[in-house]
Amino acid sequence: MECQAATTADGLNRQWFVGWLIARGATVYYDAMGNEFGLFELCPGAPYVMVGSHLDSQPRVGRFDGAYGVLAGATVCAELYRAAPSGETELTYNLCVVNWTGSAPGRASSPVDVRRAATRRRSDVVGPRPRRRT
Repeated sequence: MECQAATTADGLNRQWFVGWLIARGATVYYDAMGNEFGLFELCPGAPYVMVGSHLDSQPRVGRFDGAYGVLAGATVCAELYRAAPSGETELTYNLCVVNWTGSAPGRASSPVDVRRAATRRRSDVVGPRPRRRT
């Protein structure tokens, strides 16, 4: 199973995913790099909790590679969004699922990986790095 970024197959997956998101109430946004964001707004003005990965795959990588992260995250976001108005759940944040354009950090890094590295510090994403015991 292989569907590399910026191929016809990747484009078809991305179109399908946009339709899936819109059918479940998301607003779809693209940034300058072509990353897809499915925004589920529950609390106007509140921050977003972001989940996801990439729908494209890389040769000789796991069968579902990043697609599982995108689809599992999208399913959770859509279900929480569906349940919120009925009172089944109370959320104080908005939800976002992302499909990054390109992955391949080990193969000649894609522009997306370079951009992520240039614009984020690790501590911004997951907190300070734990110190190693010696």
